[in-house]
Amino acid sequence: MAFRPIFGYHLGFIAIWGAMTLILFFEIFKKSFTLEMPNMEQIFSELDWRAIFFYVSLFALVGGLEHSGVIKLIASWMTPLMQKNLVAGSSLLYWVTAPIVGIVEHDAYILTMLYVVRDLGTMQGVNPWPLYWCLLWAGTLGSNLTIAGAPALFVAKNMGEKEDQKKVGLKEFLGYTLPYVIISLIFCYIPTMLIWVFPFAK
Repeated sequence: MAFRPIFGYHLGFIAIWGAMTLILFFEIFKKSFTLEMPNMEQIFSELDWRAIFFYVSLFALVGGLEHSGVIKLIASWMTPLMQKNLVAGSSLLYWVTAPIVGIVEHDAYILTMLYVVRDLGTMQGVNPWPLYWCLLWAGTLGSNLTIAGAPALFVAKNMGEKEDQKKVGLKEFLGYTLPYVIISLIFCYIPTMLIWVFPFAK
């Protein structure tokens, strides 16, 4: 994946061929290993296919939002403030990103916005470095609000329900995630501004 620009292939193509190569390697040479390995049928039967398809659909959702121009519209709305005042613009990006990634898959959103911030730095002369950090911190922490933002929570929820044989409702789920997200965002915002924004503000 690190050499993607040299090979000229998409990440998804590299990932699927890497996975297939590993599968073939372990299927062919598994008798050479001292550890007992499960066969492919066992591995596939234990996968949480709901989580995989859920994750794929969330990336498709973000792709649709990007294609329809919604993400560009949000970026365009924030751009004037980022140009005028880096501190205010970074704060706006931080606190606007946090609720968005609570309902939109955070990896795909962050990847899309990273390109927007890069173009903002190239075309508008805005220092992108503080904006990158605000986007990454808010995007990562804010995503812990719902399973739509962080599909890993979907997997954890499914595993917990399977173990305890008890369904977790939305109210109970948000009772865990909402306080964590708010507290972590506030306590991360302070060092983000002190370390990555104020030193670069004019």
